[in-house]
Amino acid sequence: MAAKVNCSICGKLTDPSLENCPHCGSPVEVGRVAPPPPPIDGSNDDQCPSCGAKVQDGDIVCVRCGVNLLTGHQVADKQPQVLTAPPRSKTPLLIGGLVIVVVGLVGALAFLLLQDPIHAARVKARDGDTLGAIDILRKHTDTAQDDVDAFAMLGRLYWQTSQYPDASTAFETASRLRPEDEDLAFMTVLATGKLPEATGAARQMAALKRMVEEHPGNAQAVKMLALAEGAAGDVASSSESLDTLEALSGGSEDVVAYRGIVRALSGDYDGARTSLDATLPTDSNAQLAKGYLASLEGATETATALLADAVAASGEGDKAAATRLGLLYMAEGNFDKALPLLRPVQGAQPSDSSRFFYALCLQTSGLGDEALMDFERLVSGGGPYAEESAVQMGILYTERDQLDRAEESLRKARKFGTSPRIYTLEGQIAALQGDLVSAQELYRKAIQEDNDYPAAHLEHGLAYVRRSALSEGLRELERYLQLADANVVGGRVNEVDLLVKQLQQALDRGQG
Repeated sequence: MAAKVNCSICGKLTDPSLENCPHCGSPVEVGRVAPPPPPIDGSNDDQCPSCGAKVQDGDIVCVRCGVNLLTGHQVADKQPQVLTAPPRSKTPLLIGGLVIVVVGLVGALAFLLLQDPIHAARVKARDGDTLGAIDILRKHTDTAQDDVDAFAMLGRLYWQTSQYPDASTAFETASRLRPEDEDLAFMTVLATGKLPEATGAARQMAALKRMVEEHPGNAQAVKMLALAEGAAGDVASSSESLDTLEALSGGSEDVVAYRGIVRALSGDYDGARTSLDATLPTDSNAQLAKGYLASLEGATETATALLADAVAASGEGDKAAATRLGLLYMAEGNFDKALPLLRPVQGAQPSDSSRFFYALCLQTSGLGDEALMDFERLVSGGGPYAEESAVQMGILYTERDQLDRAEESLRKARKFGTSPRIYTLEGQIAALQGDLVSAQELYRKAIQEDNDYPAAHLEHGLAYVRRSALSEGLRELERYLQLADANVVGGRVNEVDLLVKQLQQALDRGQG
């Protein structure tokens, strides 16, 4: 047997004829010097030849660096590689943070706006929900009784829906909260002027006096107050107001004309004529006032001549004089002359009054299709003549026996408010449809709203007669005759008077 040799790697005895050491598996290299054997005393002070870390007796692989302590070869990575994300840019984080902040601010702003009743009401009104906007502001002002902007907006919304009593109250409250605002004071005057005669005149007078006290330099307010005082018959107060107006206007000749108008409105036609005769013939306002005075006195020919001169003297035409003259021509049945005077000015935005009277003239002259188009524009515009225009459309469609369209028109009129006239027209439509019970219920509503409305009593009486309730019919027709003005109603008074006599005779004979 060959002599044993020490393995050059592990140093242990091995057979030199073997290719690999049976102890460590390394190739047997004869003649290579083996490393010294591990200490016999079992000491643990040996170090790794690669990284210097301490190794235990009998270790083959260094646990720190992975080197084979017997061969010196790397048998594994020093450390298992931990996968980490690449460094991230801070910019996206900053942008994300800003987005969060902006979204938060927008949300907070939206929350605050939703809590703002004026903004919420404005959104409702913009979307067409005017009643919803009114409800928001009404609830708000119940508690926030010093929010002048809320009251001002509430007044405008009430005005748009023709709720004039509520509009006047809202504007008056806003005006008292902000007395320096002339617009609010003026809107209070306009709104009170829309109230029924019994209460409206007194409230408008009070509003005008307060406006003049708070804005003494407003000549328009002083003039309106003077005219209102004249209409109320208080000539002395009106004269004082006109003196103030004269001082504000620097002695304008217009004041002389206004003095004549005041006297005319108070019924002092002689005094009015005396004042107006003192004006210059070239004073167009005075000529216009003389024309008004003549029309009030029933001197139609004189009024027509004076107003025609005023229109001719004003170049393109004084619209107030032209409108008054056109209405006089309409009363005479002279529609050919009335139409040019009432026609809206071409190329300019016509006022609601000029368009309404023009449409009314078209209607009266038999040009119903043209009238309907103008009335429809006025209804869509929602101005001061919207309700009356819708009523006139109802009348036109009723005359044409287009009852469905007539009912639709009156429903539009109801959006602006109710009136005895609307109830009466709805009753007439129901009667034409054969429903006398519903018709009479509508006539009763009209009478409840205004017991002095003649047409409601007339239609109610005729419905009773059709139902053979002659006593009730006679009572209503007699009430109509008490209220009707023969000069306004014309031949119908005579017809009804004849019918009343026939009914009385039939009742006296005991006939149904």
